[in-house]
Formats: sequence, C-alpha cells, structure tokens
Amino acid sequence: MTSSADDGSHASVPSPQSPRQSRNRVASSDTAGTRGTLRSPRLQSSPILLHPLPATASLNKESIYASELELDKQTRQVHRERQLAEALKDQLYSVERAKVREEQGTWSTTLQTQPNGQDGRSRTGSWGKSKPFNHPPQAYELYKAIDEHNIDFIMRMRDHQFDTLLQKNGNEFPILYATRLGNQWGDVVILLVGALSRYVNHLDPEDFEKKETLRTFKALRANLKLAIDHTLLHLPPGHSTNLLSSYLQVLIMSEGDSFLLKSIYEVSLTLRTKVNSVTIPAPVAGEDQSRSESQSKAMPVKQSEDIIRKFCTKELRGVKGGVGDVEEYIANAALDLVIMSSWSLAAGQMGGGVENLPTHTFARDLRTHSLFVEAYESNISSIAKLNPRLKRILDILKDLAGDSKKSVRGRLEDVRIALDT
Repeated sequence: MTSSADDGSHASVPSPQSPRQSRNRVASSDTAGTRGTLRSPRLQSSPILLHPLPATASLNKESIYASELELDKQTRQVHRERQLAEALKDQLYSVERAKVREEQGTWSTTLQTQPNGQDGRSRTGSWGKSKPFNHPPQAYELYKAIDEHNIDFIMRMRDHQFDTLLQKNGNEFPILYATRLGNQWGDVVILLVGALSRYVNHLDPEDFEKKETLRTFKALRANLKLAIDHTLLHLPPGHSTNLLSSYLQVLIMSEGDSFLLKSIYEVSLTLRTKVNSVTIPAPVAGEDQSRSESQSKAMPVKQSEDIIRKFCTKELRGVKGGVGDVEEYIANAALDLVIMSSWSLAAGQMGGGVENLPTHTFARDLRTHSLFVEAYESNISSIAKLNPRLKRILDILKDLAGDSKKSVRGRLEDVRIALDT
C-alpha cells in the first residue's frame, strides 16, 4: 500500500525545469498580460501649413491683377464681337428694312407701280390724289407758290413732282427759303417737312448708297441745320415750336436704319458690360483711380441721349434748359434706343428665333414700348432663364418706360436713376 501511494504522489509533481526555460516562461506570460491591458495611443488629426499665408497687401495686388486680366479678356471679346457685328451689319440692315417694306411699302416700288402716263401721272408721281400737271413745273414756280402761299400748288408738287422739292435755288432748299419768310409761312414749312420725312422714310436700302441720294442728303442736312438755327434766332424767349423737333427727326431719319442699328449695337455693348460687370477691388495707395472708376461705370441712358444730341446744332445745344419740344423728342428717342438695345441683348441670349424690335417705330411716342411689352409677354418663360441683372433691366423698362402718368422726360429720368446710378 505504501508503494502505491508513493507512486500517485510522484505522478502529480511536475518535472523540474532548467533556469533558461523558467525565464522564457515568465517572459511569455508577461507579454500576454501586457497585450491584454496596454494599447497604442491614437494620434489626433492636427493639420498644419507648411508655408505661411501671403500678406494682405500681396493678396490685394493679386486680386487686382486677376481682375485686370479678366477685364482685358472681356475687352478683347467685345472687340471681336464688334468686328463680327460690323461684318453682319449689312445683312441685319436688309432684314430690318424688309419688314418695313412689307408693312409700309417703299418709294421706289410705288413709282414702279405707277408707269408714266397712267392716270395722267408721271414717273416722279407719288401717293397724292391732287390734280396732276399737264407739263412738269419748273423750280421757280415752286418758289413763286411759296411766296404766294399757294398750298394747293405745293401739294401738287409734292404728289407729282417731288424731285423739285429737293432742288436748290441758288444755295437754298425750298424748306429753308420758306423758313426765312417768317412765321406766317409755318404751314408751308410743315408741309415741306412732312414731304421730306415721308420721302426719307420710304427709301429702299440701296437708295441710301446711291451717290445722288448721298449728295441730296448732305445738302438737305446742311439746310435743315440752317433752318434750326434760323428758327432759334427768331424764337421769342420762353416760346417753343414743333418745327425744331421735326427738323431733328428728319435729320436722324436721313441717316437710315444703318445708323439706328449701329447705335443699338453700341448701347447693347454698354448694357452687356453692366450685366457682366466684375467687382474690382479698391486700388492701393498711389495707383491710378481714374481707370478703375471708368471701368466700373456703364451708363447706357446717358450714352443713348448723347447719340441723339449729336444731331443738334451748336446753337440748339447752347439753349439754356433746352427747347421744350426738342427735349421731348430727344427723351423719346433716347428711351426707345435703350429699350431696343436691351431687347437686342436679351434676344441674343434667348435664341430660338426671338427677333429684335422693328425700327420703324423709333421715337414715335409709346409705340416702341408697346411692341416691347408684347415681345416680353410672348417670351416670358425664356426671360425667366436670363441673367438676373439683364432680367432686372427688362423689368425696369417694362414698368418705368411706359408710365403714361408721367411725361416722356420724366420716364427717361426714372430709367436713368435705375440704370445709370
């Protein structure tokens, strides 16, 4: 029994280990305990700049430089567009005049439909219903009729011998001759101005390029300006006359649609600059500020008014406060020019066959604004997608330019405050 007990106790005792094995066992147990209790600390994100930020003055210089580069880019783009527009001017001119010819007819077409000898009319006959001449009258007969205040004879000359109204006696046209006779011949002057206006308004586009027409226009403009100055000379202080605005209207009409289309394009460029204007930082000390001021100011209303005023003579521009009827016409023409230019810019952005406003309603009360409102309402869905600044300009013109409760000068001033300031 004693031997069996000894055997059992001997079996439960582990075998002795060498010192090296003991050390390895202790090290392994320490490593396992450390892994269970210790973890590597997590590093928090803390980004830093490898280089410091530039100074504020340096940032200002870079922003000004970038703005000048952008402005130069836009200027070159405008220049390219101007060249393209000049190349397409003749085509646009033909399209505009074609619509007018369809609506009103032309002078040359009317003459072609009235051959010589038909209904007793000559090839120089017009649309009048007065009695024709058996023999073509001479120029001196017209001047004699003006002296005698013979309205019937002058109307017959207008209807059947219009060319005579453009013939000079010495150095004067009949219209200047009648103007110098005095206020009692005012109805004669009005009749002659109306005849010239109708003649100019119904010329074919090719007629404006003829040397004969150009020579006639050159002399006619000179005489109309002399008539303006003569009327001003004999105009009592504080008085006005419709003749001055009529003279100015014929002067502008004699330039043809090419002048109006060119003016619309120039004003639309100013409007585009205003719509796409870039805010330029204030220049640093010592830098030329006039350049920045000129770049940031776009005044389409003033530009339009200046374009119309250049047709006024020096004496007319020198009248303090202006002449009532002339100022009314200038305001009407300038306002229409802004409306046509704004819609031209919008139509180019909308695309889809949106047409420009016709030119035959230019400076004719509220006719241009009425057509503008019709075009606006017809394309209101496309207008909503325009540049917000351009849409705001159209809304201003729609609301302010047609306010019938104000005079045309009052409407122009409202638009000027909204667009030029």
